[in-house]
Amino acid sequence: MAYQELNGQPSSVPDPRRNTMNGTGEGDAEGSRGAPGAQKKPNRLAALFDKLGLDAPTLIVMFKGSLPPTIGIAMCQAPVVAKYFATLGYLVAIISVLAMAILPRGKFLMNLFLNAVAICIGSAISMLALWSAIQARHNTTPPGTQPSALPTYNSSQSAVCGVWLFANIWFCNAVRAKLPAFNLPVITYSILVNISATFGPSMTSVAYARVFVQELLTAMLTALALALGVNLLVIPISSRLVVFKEFAGGIGLLRNLVSLQKAYLASLESDSLFAVTTRTETFLAKGEGGTLHDDDEPRLAKKAEAAKALQDGGAKLRELVGKLHVDLPFAKRDIAWGKLDAKDLSDMFKLFRNVHIPVLGMNTIIDIFKRFAERPEWEGADDAPKEVVAEKDIERHVWNEVMKQVQEPFEILSEAVDLGLEHVGMCLELIPRPKTKASARSEKSPSGPSEIDVEAGEEPKPGDPGFAKIIDEKIQAFYARKGELLKTWVQERGINLDDRGAEHATFRSERDQIQLYIILYMENLMHASGQAVQDLVDFADGKVEDGTMSKKRLITPSIRRLRKWFLAVLSNEDASAEQSPDIMENSANIVYFGDGYNRKKDPEHLEPATAWERFGNRLRKVSEFLGSEESAFGFRVACATMSIGIVAFLESTQRFFMEQRLVWAMIIIAIGMTMTSGQSVFGFLCRVGGTVVAMVLSLIIWYIVNGQVAGVIVFLWFSIFINFYFFMKFPRLLPAIMISIITQVLIIGYELQVIVIGREASERTGQPFYPTYLLAPYRVACVAGGSLVAFIWTIFPSPLTDRTWLRRDLSATLYLLANYFGVITSTLRSSVHGTAGNVNVPGTPAHHLFKTARKIFGKVMVLIPSMSQHSDWQKWEPTIGGKFPREAYDDIIMRSTRIMSYLTLTNYTLMRPTHVRSNGKHDDTDGRRSRRSGFHSAAPSLHSRGPSISSENGEWVGALSDVLEILKPTHHTILSTLTLLSNSLLSGQRLPPFLPLPRPYEMTRQLMHMAQGPNTPGAATPSDDDDDDDDDDDEMGAPIRMVNTRTCCEDPPRRREHLRRRDRRRDAAIANLLGPRNVEQPGYAEFAVLQVCTTLVCDDLEGLMRSVSGLVGVVDFSFRMGGSESSLDLGSGAAAAAAAAAGAGGMKKRGKRD
Repeated sequence: MAYQELNGQPSSVPDPRRNTMNGTGEGDAEGSRGAPGAQKKPNRLAALFDKLGLDAPTLIVMFKGSLPPTIGIAMCQAPVVAKYFATLGYLVAIISVLAMAILPRGKFLMNLFLNAVAICIGSAISMLALWSAIQARHNTTPPGTQPSALPTYNSSQSAVCGVWLFANIWFCNAVRAKLPAFNLPVITYSILVNISATFGPSMTSVAYARVFVQELLTAMLTALALALGVNLLVIPISSRLVVFKEFAGGIGLLRNLVSLQKAYLASLESDSLFAVTTRTETFLAKGEGGTLHDDDEPRLAKKAEAAKALQDGGAKLRELVGKLHVDLPFAKRDIAWGKLDAKDLSDMFKLFRNVHIPVLGMNTIIDIFKRFAERPEWEGADDAPKEVVAEKDIERHVWNEVMKQVQEPFEILSEAVDLGLEHVGMCLELIPRPKTKASARSEKSPSGPSEIDVEAGEEPKPGDPGFAKIIDEKIQAFYARKGELLKTWVQERGINLDDRGAEHATFRSERDQIQLYIILYMENLMHASGQAVQDLVDFADGKVEDGTMSKKRLITPSIRRLRKWFLAVLSNEDASAEQSPDIMENSANIVYFGDGYNRKKDPEHLEPATAWERFGNRLRKVSEFLGSEESAFGFRVACATMSIGIVAFLESTQRFFMEQRLVWAMIIIAIGMTMTSGQSVFGFLCRVGGTVVAMVLSLIIWYIVNGQVAGVIVFLWFSIFINFYFFMKFPRLLPAIMISIITQVLIIGYELQVIVIGREASERTGQPFYPTYLLAPYRVACVAGGSLVAFIWTIFPSPLTDRTWLRRDLSATLYLLANYFGVITSTLRSSVHGTAGNVNVPGTPAHHLFKTARKIFGKVMVLIPSMSQHSDWQKWEPTIGGKFPREAYDDIIMRSTRIMSYLTLTNYTLMRPTHVRSNGKHDDTDGRRSRRSGFHSAAPSLHSRGPSISSENGEWVGALSDVLEILKPTHHTILSTLTLLSNSLLSGQRLPPFLPLPRPYEMTRQLMHMAQGPNTPGAATPSDDDDDDDDDDDEMGAPIRMVNTRTCCEDPPRRREHLRRRDRRRDAAIANLLGPRNVEQPGYAEFAVLQVCTTLVCDDLEGLMRSVSGLVGVVDFSFRMGGSESSLDLGSGAAAAAAAAAGAGGMKKRGKRD
C-alpha cells in the first residue's frame, strides 16, 4: 500500500526535484516562494541537505504534517478540553493524522468533505446500534432486578452490538474497494464504529450512549477542524500550484529531452550507423568486460549513454503527463485568488500535450534504428553475392548521409522549441524571469512586461512581447531547410522528380520505400513539434495581451464542474460516450454509432423494453454487488474484525478485551487490510516493524525529559516531523510510517491524558493504567496480533494475488488498445472521406471519436502504473509450485506501453495534420490573432485540406480512399488479434495455432507489385475475364474473406463489383500512389507515419503473441513420432507459439496426452 493507494489518487505533493521552477501565478503560495538570495559557497551542511533531499517543499510538507497531531495533543492538556473528552482525547490527534493536512487544497477539501460525511453517518449508525443494544438489554433483563455498581454482562446486548459491527464493517469496506475515493473516510468510519460497538455491551442507559457518541463525534470533527486550519493557513498549497509546478517541470523535461535528442542524433554521424546500433546494444549488455575492441568502447559508450539518457528522459516525461492527467481535475475545481481559470488550464494541458507527443515521438527513432539493425539482411555473410553486398553498402551510405543532413534542421528546430518553451513559461509565470534591469523596470510597472527599446537595437528575449516573432522566424528557417532532407535522399537514390515527361518514378526495392517512410516520419514529427510550440506561444502571448496575466481575481468552480465532481466520486468508472439527443439536433443526417460507443452488453440479457424490465435490471445490480469481489473483500475484513471483536462480546473475555485495549488491533485491521496477498505480506512486515520503531521512539520521547509535559510534546513533534521525511522520500514504506506515527500519538497521548484527568478517571472505563515502559510493548503485541489476523484473512480461504490482478490489468490494457486502434482506423477513414465533421461540434462523429480516444488514453495511462505496481508487489507473495513468469509479464507490459505510444502518435498525426503556417510578412497583430483563433478550430481533413483541390490532387485523394479499402484487412487483423490476446489472457484459454497477423509494409508490396504489373509478361490487366477474381483479390491484399461479426456479410459487401468498375486511370493512380512524385500530396506524410507506426505495432504484436502463447498455450493436437516438438506440422508461426508455450511449461507431456 503506497501513498497513492491510501488517498485513492496518485500523489500530488509537489515534487522536490522540481523546486527550481516555482510558479508565481497563485497568491496563496507566493509568501512561501521568496526570491533566492545570492548563491552562497556550499558548505557541509548544505551538501548534507542536498544529499538527503531536504529542500524547501520537503521541509514544508514535513512541518505541515507534524502540526495537527501536536496541536491536538497540546490542546488536550487544557483542563477544560480534557474534562470534556475524558478518555477519548487521544482520538483528536489520531484522526488529525488520518485527515492528511499535507494534501493540496483541492484533494484535501474533497477528503475533508467525505470524512465529515462518514463521521456524521457513522455517529448516527453508532447511536442506532447502541440504542438497539440497550433495548435488547432492557427487554431481556428480568423484572425487579436490582441495579449494580458495575454493568452486568448481557448476551443479547453483546449479540446485537456484534451484528451491527459485522454489518457495518462489511458494507463500508465493500464501498471502500468499489470507490477508491472513500479509502480514508472508510478508515475513519471504521474507527468510530469499532469503538462504539466494543464499548456498547457495557452501556446501560440511552443517555450515557448519547453522551459517548457525542464525545466521539466532537473529537473527530475537532480533528478535522485542526487539519483544515493547518492546510489552509500554514503555508497553503493549492491544487493549482501543484499543477503549475508540474507544468513547469514538464517544460523543463521537454527542453532537456530536445537537447538529449540533439545529442543522440549527433552521435549517429559515423559511417556504420546500423553496425554501431547493434554493437551499442552488445556493449550495453556485456559492459566494459565484453569482447569489443578497446578502440570501439569509448565511441559505443557515448552512443549508449546518449540513448539511455534519452529513454530515461522520455520515461520521466510520460510519468509527469500521467500525474497532470490526474491532478488537473482537482486544480480546475479549486477556489483560488489567481490569474488563469479552469478553461485556461484545460487549454494549457491540451497545448502542452500537443507539444509533448511529437517531441516524445522522436524517441521512437532509437527503436526504429534498432529494429533495422536487427533485420536478418543486415547480418553479414561471407558467401553473399557481390550485388547484395553493394546494395547494402549503398543503403548504409544513404542512411549516413541522411542522418548527417538532419543535424542542422533539427538544431534550428531544437533551439526554437527550447526558446519557445522558455518564453511560454515566463509569460504564464511558470518559471521565474531572470533578474535584469528590464525585469526590474517591469516589477515597478504593474502594467505588464517591459517594453523593448527597438531604436537602440535591443533584441527581444524570452518573456518579452515581441519574442514570438523570433520563434516564428526560427521555425520558418526550419521549414526552409526541411525539404533538404528529402532532396538528399532523392539525389542519393538517383530519382529524378523534375522530369514530368518521363515515366513515373518508381522505387528500386521495398527498402527504398521504407527509407522514404522513415524520412517523412522524422520530418512530420519535427514539423508537428514546431507547429505545436507556435500554438503554445500564441496562447501564452494571448493571455498576456488580453490582460489575463496582468491582475489576479477570484476564481471559483462552476456548478456544472462541481456536479461532475460529485458524480465522479460516486462512480468507479467514466461515463460512457453513449448516443445522446443532441446528435439529431446538430446534424441534418442521421448518424449511427457502433457498439464501441455504448456500454458493455450483458450476454445473458437483452436490452430492457418495458418499465418492469428496467426495474429488474436495477434489482439485479443488488445481487451483482453482493456477489462482487468488492463485497467479498468487505466480508473478509468483517470476518477478520470479528475474529478479535468476538472477545469483546463473550462474558469470559470481555474484561480482558477492555483491559488490554484490543480495540486497536481491530482498528489496525481496518487500516491495513488489502485486497491482494502481495501487499498483505509486505504490509504485515511494515506494520510490525513500524510499531517496533514507534515503541522505541515513544520510550525515548517520554524518558529523555523524564515525563515533563512540555518536553514530551516538543520531542513528539520532532519525532513526527522526522517520520514525515520518510513519508515523502520512501512512499512504499508508508504503512510502517503511518502505524509508527499513530502508535506514538496513542502511547504518548494516553500517558499525557492520565496526567491531566487523573488515574482514577482514566480507569473508569475498565482500562487499567500502565506506565510507558509497559504500555509501549503491549501496543506492539496488539498491533502485531491485528496485523497477523489481517494477513491470515487476506490469504484465507483463497487469496486474490497481485499476479491475478496483474493478469487482469494486462488483459484490460490489451482490450483498450484494440479499442484505441479501432478509433484511429475510423478517424483515418473519415478524414480521407471528409465525413467526420467538426471535432469541436458536439454530436458529430469527429467529436465522438475524439472523446472516446481521450477516455481510452486516460484509462490506459492509469492502468500502466498499476501494472508496474502489481509487478513489484507480486515479489512479496510466497511462490507455491512453479515460479512466476515475471519476464513474460514484463515483456507484455513493455510492449503494451510501446504500442500505446505508437497509437497515440498516430492518432495525434491524424487529428492534427501538419501545414506550413504564416511567415509573418503581413501585419503581425492580425496574423497572430488569426493563428490564435485556430486553437479551437477543427483540423482539416485529408479530403478538404489545402486552399483548393486540383484535379490531380483530387485524383490522388480518391486513390488514397481506395487504398484504405486495401488496408482494411490489415487493420481488422490487428484489432482482432489484440482482442483475442486480451480475452485469452483474461480467461486463460489457449490461443489458436494460427493468428491473422499482417506483415509489415504488406500494402506497400502489393502496390509496388501493381506498379510493376503492366510491364511484366503475363501480368493481369483490368480487362481480364471475371474468372480471375480470386487472383485480383490476392493482388489487392485480401487473401481471406473478412466477414462482419454482426451481419455475417463480407466487408465491404460489394467489394468485387466496385473493383471491377474502376477505370484504368484510377488503377494507375492507385498503383503509383506511393511513388516519390506524390510526397508533396496532402496526406502522404500522414500515411507514412501510419505505415511506420503500424509496422512497429505489428512487430510488438508478434512479440505479444509469443509471450501470451507461452503463458496460456496453443490449441494443438498434432504429433510426430521420433521428432522434436518444434518439428510439429503447424507452420512457422504456430510452431514458434507452441515452442514458446512449451518453454513456459504449458505443453510438456504432449506425447502422453496424444
